[in-house]
Amino acid sequence: MKKQFFEFLKKCFLAGLFFALLSMNSAIGQETISGTVTDNLGPVVGANVLVKGSTNGSQTDFDGNFSIQASPNDVLVISYIGYASQSIKVGNQKTINVVLAEDASLLDEVVVIGYGTSKKSDLTGAVSQVTAKSFENQPLTRVEDALQGRAAGVSVSGSGAPGAGIKVRVRGVNSITGNNDPLVVVDGVFGGDLRTINPNDIASIEVLKDASSLAIYGSRASNGVILVTTKKGAGKPKISFDHFVSISSQARSIETLGSGDFARQKNAGLIANGADPAYTEQQISALDANPINYEDQLFQTGIGTNTQLAVSGGKDNLRYFVSGNYVNQTGTVIGNEYERFSLRSNINLDVTEKLSVGVNLYGSRESEVNNPDDFNRFKGSSILKTLTWDPTLPVQDSDGNFITSSNFANNGFNPIGTLLRSNRDRAADRLNTTINVGYKFTDHFKYSLVVGASTINQNIESFIRDDNPSDANPNHTRVAYTNFRNTSHQVSNILNYNNSFNKHNLDITGVYEFQGDRNTFNGYDTFAIATGSIYLADNEDQSRENFTNDGNQNAIQSYLGRVQYNYNNSLYLTGSMRIDESSRFAKGNRTGYFPSGAIAYSFNNMPFIENGKTLSSLKFRAGWGQVGNQNINSTARFSLTNDAGNYPFDGSTLVSGSTLIQVGNPNLTWETTSQTNIGVDMGFFSGRLNASVDYFSKTTEDLLLRTIIPGTSFAKFENAGVVENQGIDLTLSGTIVQNDNFTWDSSFNLSHVKNEVTELVNDVDQILGNIRPVDGTENSINVIELGQPLGQFYGLTFLGTWKSTDDLPDGIQAGDAKYLTDDEGNSVFSTIGNGLPTLTWGFNNTFNYKNLSLNVFINAAHNFDVYNQVAAAINGGAGDFRDDLSPLSVNKWTPQNETELPRRGSLNVLNSSRYVEDGSFVRLSNLKLGYTFDDVIKNVESLQIYVSGQNLVLLTDYSGYDPEVSSTPVNQDLNNTDAGAGIDIGAYPNPRTFTLGLKLQF
Repeated sequence: MKKQFFEFLKKCFLAGLFFALLSMNSAIGQETISGTVTDNLGPVVGANVLVKGSTNGSQTDFDGNFSIQASPNDVLVISYIGYASQSIKVGNQKTINVVLAEDASLLDEVVVIGYGTSKKSDLTGAVSQVTAKSFENQPLTRVEDALQGRAAGVSVSGSGAPGAGIKVRVRGVNSITGNNDPLVVVDGVFGGDLRTINPNDIASIEVLKDASSLAIYGSRASNGVILVTTKKGAGKPKISFDHFVSISSQARSIETLGSGDFARQKNAGLIANGADPAYTEQQISALDANPINYEDQLFQTGIGTNTQLAVSGGKDNLRYFVSGNYVNQTGTVIGNEYERFSLRSNINLDVTEKLSVGVNLYGSRESEVNNPDDFNRFKGSSILKTLTWDPTLPVQDSDGNFITSSNFANNGFNPIGTLLRSNRDRAADRLNTTINVGYKFTDHFKYSLVVGASTINQNIESFIRDDNPSDANPNHTRVAYTNFRNTSHQVSNILNYNNSFNKHNLDITGVYEFQGDRNTFNGYDTFAIATGSIYLADNEDQSRENFTNDGNQNAIQSYLGRVQYNYNNSLYLTGSMRIDESSRFAKGNRTGYFPSGAIAYSFNNMPFIENGKTLSSLKFRAGWGQVGNQNINSTARFSLTNDAGNYPFDGSTLVSGSTLIQVGNPNLTWETTSQTNIGVDMGFFSGRLNASVDYFSKTTEDLLLRTIIPGTSFAKFENAGVVENQGIDLTLSGTIVQNDNFTWDSSFNLSHVKNEVTELVNDVDQILGNIRPVDGTENSINVIELGQPLGQFYGLTFLGTWKSTDDLPDGIQAGDAKYLTDDEGNSVFSTIGNGLPTLTWGFNNTFNYKNLSLNVFINAAHNFDVYNQVAAAINGGAGDFRDDLSPLSVNKWTPQNETELPRRGSLNVLNSSRYVEDGSFVRLSNLKLGYTFDDVIKNVESLQIYVSGQNLVLLTDYSGYDPEVSSTPVNQDLNNTDAGAGIDIGAYPNPRTFTLGLKLQF
C-alpha cells in the first residue's frame, strides 16, 4: 500500500512538471495585446476580455482600455451585460479596438402569451416569466416549487407529503365556494396538472396575470393562466443525466408533556377532584426511565431519489427531445411513500418549407401510499391525533397486540396503530398526446392546428383498520375501492397574419376551438367487517355495503379574435374578444363574452433614453379586460336526490325513498371578473438591472356560490356576491457583479394583495363557513363576512382568566377562561383572524466564482394568521381531547398563582382567539453549492457535483410545525381550500431536506 502511494505521488509530480513546462512554452509565444472597448456612446467600463478556453482575462478601465497577454493563435472574447459578445482572433494584431452592439436577443426575449408568442419588449399586459435557468440550481421533483417566490403575484402553499397537491393562487382569490385554481396550459393544451409534470422537461413557465392578457382564455381565466412550454431539441446531439439523492426529516418539533410528567399531572387532577391517583410512584419512575414519545414514532427519515436522462438535438429539418424521469420518495410520516415514472417525447419535423409537424407525447405512472391527509380527519388529522394520544401507553402490548384505546388523553383510536395496519394506495396512469401542424401560406400568413388528447386512469384501494384484530366485533375496519377515469380532447384552429409596413407593425390572430371531457366514477366500500385484506371484503350485512356509479361530461366551444399593433416600436395597442359557449349552463345562459384592451408606450427611441447612461429603457402599460369562471359541477343547475331517505307515512313505519339534496337553478351563468392593470417597465445600465411595477384592481361578480336554503338542508348554486382584489406586483432582476472570475445574479419579487367581500347573497352580512373545530362540535371556525377579506376565522375572543377579585358571573369560578361577552353576558362569536397573507416576496441569488456556484433562495409571507387547532387540542378539556398535554399546564391558574392560563378542569373552547397565532415567516428555501469540472472525462462536456439543502431555516413566531401549510377541509364538497386558509388541524409539515446530486452533459 505504501509503495503504491509513493508511486501515485511520483506520477502526480511528473504530470505537474509536464503541465508547468507546457505552460512555460505557451507563455514564450505570448505578447501584450492592448485596445479599447466602446459602444455608440463612448468607452465601456468594466467589459470582460478573456482568452477563449482559459482563465486568462482582463477588464477595461475607466477609459475603456485593456491589455492582455495572448499568442497569435488565441481568440479574445469581449463581453458585457446587455451587449452581444464578440470573438476576435489575435493573429498579427497588437492593437484590437472593439465596438460593442446591444444584444438583440436580450432586448427581444420571446415570451409565450397564448396562441402565439411576443417579444418581451412588445408586451402590453402583465406576464411573469420563469425560465428553466431560474430554477436549475434547485433540485426539484414538482413544478410548483419552481414558481414559489419567483413570480410576483403568485403564491404557492400546500402539504409536505411527497406527491401531494399544491395550492397555487394568482393575484389573490376570487371565488368563495368555487375553484380558485389557475388554468394550466401545457404546450397549447388545456387542463395540465403541474403536480405530474417533470420539472426537468420545462423550458419556460409564463404566468398571465392581468385581464388584457388573460381574456384570450375567456371563461377559464379568472384565476390566472399558467403556460408551460416544454423543451425542444436543436443543434448537435446532447445527452444529459441528472441524479440526486435526498434525505428529509422533520424540521421542527411540537413539545408535549413527557410520559412521567403527564402521569403526574393526571394524578394531580384526579386528587384535586377527590379521586384516587391513576399511576403509582413506581409506574411514574418507569415512565421517566423509558418515556414513550409518540411524535418520534410518527415521524421518520425520508429518503428520496430522482433520476433524469434526456437526449436532444436536431439536424436539418428534424428536431427531437426525449426524456425519462424516475422519482421515488418516502415521506417523513411512517408508511407514506410516493413513486413516479414519466416519459416525454417531443418531435418536430419541417416537412417542407411551408409545412411543419410536431408530436408531443407524455406518459406517467404515479403511486402514492398512505398520505395521512387521506385518512379520517373528522376530529383532526393523524398528526394531531398522535400529538394528543396517551403518552403512558405503548403502541403494542407485551403480546404484540395493538393497544387501540385509552382511558386518558385522546378518546379516539391509537393513530400509530391505525397507520401501521392500514394501507391506502392511489395509482394513476396518465397519457397526453399533442399534435401541432403549421402551414405558411405566405411569409406573413400562417395556419396552426393544435390537437390534444388526454387520458387519466386512477384507482384507490383502501384498507383502514382502527380497532384490535382480537376484537369480536371489529366495527372500525373500513374497506373501499374507487376507480376514476377522465378522457379529454381539444382542437384549436389558429390563423395568424403578421406584417410590417414601414413603421407600422400588425399582428392579427383568429381562433376557433372546442374542448370536451368525460369523467366516470365507480366504487365499493364497506365497514364493520372481519377481514385482513381489501381483496377479502365481502360483507354479509348488505346494509353496510355501498356501491357507487357516477359520471359527467362537459364541452365548451370558443371563438377568439386578437389584434396587436405597434407604431415604430413605441406605441403598442392590443385588443381581443373571446366568445365561449359552455354546456355547464342551460340554453340561453351558455354564451359568455370576454373583451379586453391594452395600450403601452415605450420611450426607448427617445433621445433621453438613447443618449442616457443610467436609464436604458422605459415603458408604461395599461389594460382592462373581463374573464370568466365556469368551475362548477356539471350537475350544479339540476335538482338532485339520493336514496337514503326514510319517512313514516303512516306515522310509525319507516319507508325508504328518495330525498331532495339539491335544488336546481336553470338561471346559473358565468362568474365574471373585470380587471384593470397599470404598469411600468424600466431598464438601467444597458439592461444590467431591470424593474417592473404593476398595480391591479379586479372585481369578481355573479359568484358561483353554493348556498343552503334557509330552514332546510337543501343546497343550491346561485350567482350571488362580489369579491374585490387590489394589489401591487414588483419585480427586480439584474447582474450585481460581473468580472473575469465572479458573477452575482439576483432577482427579487414582491406582491401585496388586499381582498374584500363587497356583496353577499340575499343582502346578508355574513355566511358561516362549514369548517368545524376538531372537538366535534357544530360551531363554525370560518366565516365569510361582508366588508372583510376571504379566509376569516370565527370564534370567541379570549381575554385571559377570571381572577378571584373579579365580580364573577353565575356559573363562573375564579380561574375559568374569560371570553368577550355582550351587555347581557352572552359570549360573542366574531371574526378573530385571517389566514390569507397580504404580502409575499422571494429573493433569489446565484453566485459564480470560476467553476464554483452558490444559489441562495429565500421566500416569505406576512400579515396573516394561523388558527392553531393542534395547540387547542393539546391543551385538552374539550371533545375527545380529555387531558392537557401542554408543557404550559404547569403554569395553570391556581389560587396562589393567578395566571392567564385557565385552571385545571376549566372548559377549553377550541374555537377562540387563544389559538390564533401570527403566521408571518421568512424561509431559507434553498441553499445549493456546486462545482463544475471541465474536460475531466473524455466526451463529457460538463460534470457538476452539488450539495443542497431545502427549508434549512424558518423564522416565525408560529408555535406549530409550519405556518405555510393549510389543512385540507374535511368536507371538500362544502369548502374550497381558501375557505380554510391558515386553519391547521394537523397539516403535513414541510420537511427539511439535504440533497447530493450529479449532473452530466455529453
